[in-house]
Amino acid sequence: MFRYQRIMVPLDGSELAEKALKPAVVIAESMDGDLLCLQVVTGLTLDLDPRLNQRVIEARKYAANLYFNSLKSRYSKTKRPIETEIAVGSAPKVITDSAREHCIDLIVLSSHGRTGLARWVYGNVTAKILRHAPCDTLIVRTLAPATELFSTKRLLVPLDGSKLAERALRPAIALASTLDMEILLLRVSPLIPVGLEPMSSRSMFDELEARARDEALTYLQSIHSSLEQHGVPISVETITGPEAATIVDYAKKYQVDLIVMSSHGHTGIGLWLMGSVSEKVLRKASCATLVVRPPGQTGNETRDDQ
Repeated sequence: MFRYQRIMVPLDGSELAEKALKPAVVIAESMDGDLLCLQVVTGLTLDLDPRLNQRVIEARKYAANLYFNSLKSRYSKTKRPIETEIAVGSAPKVITDSAREHCIDLIVLSSHGRTGLARWVYGNVTAKILRHAPCDTLIVRTLAPATELFSTKRLLVPLDGSKLAERALRPAIALASTLDMEILLLRVSPLIPVGLEPMSSRSMFDELEARARDEALTYLQSIHSSLEQHGVPISVETITGPEAATIVDYAKKYQVDLIVMSSHGHTGIGLWLMGSVSEKVLRKASCATLVVRPPGQTGNETRDDQ
């Protein structure tokens, strides 16, 4: 069965960043995975004095080491040992390079701000990690208590009928199996625009929408049938509406712990993060979101912004 074998949690010494650790520990323990905590330290913004800059780096490395000693003490009773690493450089590049070096298959990050990615997604460290990560990335909401991530035991997988979107099913099944979660499969049928056409035309649009809902339900039922062998409780639902808003509202209505969705596009999140349904879900969702990177998307796009 699929499992996350190597999990990385980038930390910066803050309480907000550390909110990603408890969910990572839960996943590592449930899947017998290894857990690596990485802190990247930097020098002065303007390196005008190399000797002073080096002293600053050494001081920050010392502080990071003290932080990790404290963290290991606080998490000493976990079933899986926590490895730690301190590195120097640009945080996004160091984190993604380290993920490749250590064969990481899941990075767990905390979000910042009151609306998920809304305020910090552009140009932020986390956005760059999302863009260049060679593996799946779990974004944990910082405002929700860390212990509540898997409390309702509901996991939402939005599907659009594509094979790329279905890539999210494998990790979703694995997480649901190991954490005793229910999977909610959702297919959103986009609204068909109706203008000032005669009533006969509106009736035609109603018929088209009904047909789209029926096709969506048939699709979800076929997916459900293919997953029955795993013994995980699964429910299906199709809704007509604006895709991103419907997914976010559905997750909130049913108190979903986690949305699992695949990144789309031939260049991974690099181009996909701007203006798509998935990007809007990342911005607005009040729960954690797992972005699944399909095979072949290595995160090796240009690093000019790092």
